[in-house]
Amino acid sequence: MNFRHWAALSLTGLLALTESAAAACPKSGVQVSEGPLSRALITLGRQCRVSLVVQDQSASSIYTPEQTLETPDGSIAPALRQLLEKTPLTFTHTGTNAVAVVARGDDASAGDNGEPPLLPAEEVTVTGRNLTGSHLRHLKLDSYAPIDVLAQPELEITGAQTISELLKFLPAVSGNSTSTSVTNGGNGTATVTLRGLPASNTLVLINGRRIVSNGFGGEAADLNTIPLSAVDRIEVLKDGASAVYGSDAIAGVVNIILRRDFDGLSVNTYYGQAERGDQQTNSYSVTWGAGDDERHLMFSLAHYRQSEIFSRDRELSASADNRARGGTDLRSSASPQGYIALSDTVVTNSGDGYAPWTTEDLYNFRERTSALVPSERQSLYIAGNQSLGEAAEAFAEIMAVRTRSESTMAATPVFTRFDNGDLTIAADQVYNPFGEEIKDVRKRVLELGPRIQHNGTDTWRFNTGLKGFVDDWQWELTAATHYTQARERLTNLIDPNRLSAGLQGVSHCNTQVDCVPVNLLGAPGSIDREQLDFIRGESRVNGASRMTSLTYVANGPLGQTHAGDILAAAGVEIRREAIDFASNDANGLSFIGGAASGSAQGERLIGEAFGEFSVPLKANSLWLDGAVRYSDYSDFGNTANPKVALRWRPIPSLLLRASYATGFKAPTLVDMNQTGYQSQEFLFDPCTNSNADSLPGCNGRADQSRIQYLTEFGGNPNLQPETSDNRSLGIVWTPGDYTGFHISMDLFDIRQNDVIDTSPQYLINQNANNNLFANRVERDDEGDITRIVATRLNIGAREVRGIDASLRYQHQSRELGLIRWSMNGSHMASYLNQLAPGSPIEDLSGTFVDSASGGAGSLPEWKANTGIYWQRGRWEGGYTIHYVSDLRENFTLNNQSVTRKIDSWSTHDFQIAYGVPSGFRFALGIDNLLDEAPPFAASAFNDNFDARTYDLTGRYWYSTLSFNM
Repeated sequence: MNFRHWAALSLTGLLALTESAAAACPKSGVQVSEGPLSRALITLGRQCRVSLVVQDQSASSIYTPEQTLETPDGSIAPALRQLLEKTPLTFTHTGTNAVAVVARGDDASAGDNGEPPLLPAEEVTVTGRNLTGSHLRHLKLDSYAPIDVLAQPELEITGAQTISELLKFLPAVSGNSTSTSVTNGGNGTATVTLRGLPASNTLVLINGRRIVSNGFGGEAADLNTIPLSAVDRIEVLKDGASAVYGSDAIAGVVNIILRRDFDGLSVNTYYGQAERGDQQTNSYSVTWGAGDDERHLMFSLAHYRQSEIFSRDRELSASADNRARGGTDLRSSASPQGYIALSDTVVTNSGDGYAPWTTEDLYNFRERTSALVPSERQSLYIAGNQSLGEAAEAFAEIMAVRTRSESTMAATPVFTRFDNGDLTIAADQVYNPFGEEIKDVRKRVLELGPRIQHNGTDTWRFNTGLKGFVDDWQWELTAATHYTQARERLTNLIDPNRLSAGLQGVSHCNTQVDCVPVNLLGAPGSIDREQLDFIRGESRVNGASRMTSLTYVANGPLGQTHAGDILAAAGVEIRREAIDFASNDANGLSFIGGAASGSAQGERLIGEAFGEFSVPLKANSLWLDGAVRYSDYSDFGNTANPKVALRWRPIPSLLLRASYATGFKAPTLVDMNQTGYQSQEFLFDPCTNSNADSLPGCNGRADQSRIQYLTEFGGNPNLQPETSDNRSLGIVWTPGDYTGFHISMDLFDIRQNDVIDTSPQYLINQNANNNLFANRVERDDEGDITRIVATRLNIGAREVRGIDASLRYQHQSRELGLIRWSMNGSHMASYLNQLAPGSPIEDLSGTFVDSASGGAGSLPEWKANTGIYWQRGRWEGGYTIHYVSDLRENFTLNNQSVTRKIDSWSTHDFQIAYGVPSGFRFALGIDNLLDEAPPFAASAFNDNFDARTYDLTGRYWYSTLSFNM
């Protein structure tokens, strides 16, 4: 299905919708108890399944009597009018399923029919008193940047059980995010990558505050350490925000708002399973909250467990031989029978004696690999606040999360010519029947068993502080300490030093020197337990990331002009970040079959000061917004970055917005401090082509059967920050004739210079084609690469341009109930990438280059979703379509460079739910209703497709049962 057909199908959901909407409340009404208005609003929002937020602090000081709020036809509007009738507050819709309570005024006064007007519905929900991307308390609901909002009702209807699963299909997300779908090369973490930029360019916040990054070096926040059960809504700011939040907000911000004012008890259970019988997933959560006008306390407990999918259990991923699909044969020459290169021939040993080796002896390693990592996590979240009088409040938040995962990879392969150490088999080695020295043996040591990678992370977060009001100014002082500890253990590897000893002759390897000869030349099963115990190795990585911070922010009206109030905000932040991780190795060498993560120790102290303003230039129609942030890093210097924006509303239904900002991306502590990182990277050497003799960097034709190359990465303490410019221009239209309709379109342009890169594929290409980087690409006398040295450098530049578009409509009637329709899409017009000064500029938009090859992953030109969501009485349902446009990939086939098309992909998700009066809610859902397999990618390292963009599961069934009181 191409994009034109997909868009036409999604628009059919608009045809039946003609009026504005409200909510779906119990027809019998909503009972609220005596107490603060804020508590009554929370009860009403929960009963009507609407994200209902309060913009005015006075809601906490207004008391309401015990009463039954009328909700005829399931509409929330009569109940809100009844509740707010004698208060200085009114309400307005802010999105497809969100309502804001705001102060009455000229703009919020009732219309001619007595109904509160529907103010223009921006692509933003009010987050208490601030918008994501700003510290200001905007009196309007206008934002100068596009924001996607996923409120609690939308979270439930998706059936998602993890935040990474929820964000994976957002249109603005592309590139190399990680999750449990990434097996070989994954580490159990989950990250988000906006605009196809690295995960370290997207800032993840909890309740608007920074959090600690993952324990393996702290390059990005691990979404697996945030329990979805505790989330109230997620706001995704699709614009640079370095001036507001700091260094790592180049691509945008993901702000995860947790439940804090929940009253009552909520119990939720979930069970799901793929139609093929695997990926059994279950989760349980309990949330409780209670309080009064002086104090409030809530806690949430959650457990989540997901089982595996094996590569062999899906047709797409079952084999590494892709010739029938138009790809290449990626099976490994390291087979259980062995690849033995003698002086005059190549032989193998199947158990019936030695025979000539052929390509039919290649090994399909996918028979023993996991395609989805089994994982589990447990979490505890506690939040409380205590009033300190009419104008101040103390608060505290505690979160503890434990995650565990376990992935399976094929048994360790040995490449004696290319692995670490001197692995030449001596002519007089006891198991060598050929009487000659053998340098090149490739053997899959099945006797060791599959490699098992265990990952575990423990995370603790503690925030506490004070907040309050002084006149019309709001202030907040927050102290935070966050700590995450990560561990990784990869078993059934081979110690290169012991294997080297075991391959030597009798005079050097015997029982007197505690050496066991190792038989790499025998048939499968010929390596006995004594040999295995001698060579077996295990890699371990232990890491920790720490963050402590003290932040003070104040905001309020600075003054007035003829057009209205000037809003201002200012603050300071002092933050200390530290990492400390290390891995074991074999006396400086990586274990065969694994990677040496090396070590990195570093810390930095960051001092920042920031300010914002919003000046109305013309009453109710023109605003000038600005921000500036000064940052001083103890380990590389200081920088100042501004942002300026204009909002213009020429007519009430039309908003135009534009912004410009500069940004910077500080080198991470890993970028600056890592040493000793070795791995086998999935790369391509041009010297393996038939034209190798004509390439200046090749010394003859290299081995054509290799697909992985030993690569050393490393940090660089002399790195400079990446710099950036962000530009955006947008239009929002909310026509008054269709008060439930919203359409927005935003153009974005992100330019980065001095990009920190470590591309070994670039080094190989330049070495082969131009005879450069001979000191970084090491070759032996036969022209084969023995090692690549790829330390980090400020060498690259890139520019990403595109368009975001969204449409929404909602309709309510007595016959149909509430129907909401939405479409959200992102078009990547160009992704211009220059790996180094003087190198060609490539447009990567619409292409796929696997991250295992140093690429940016999948960068589709179009990514979108559309859906229709329905509520009537106690029934509700949803139907969602996700779409990813086709891609191009380039690889070598039969010595020729080939460009092929990766097909577009769309999936259909469906859920229906019913709530009973006693508080129970039951839901059934089907993901990937049409059982659409991911598109084949010939250059994909894992499972013949890009697991970071698509899903291998197939049709998936699930059910949920919840109880709320």
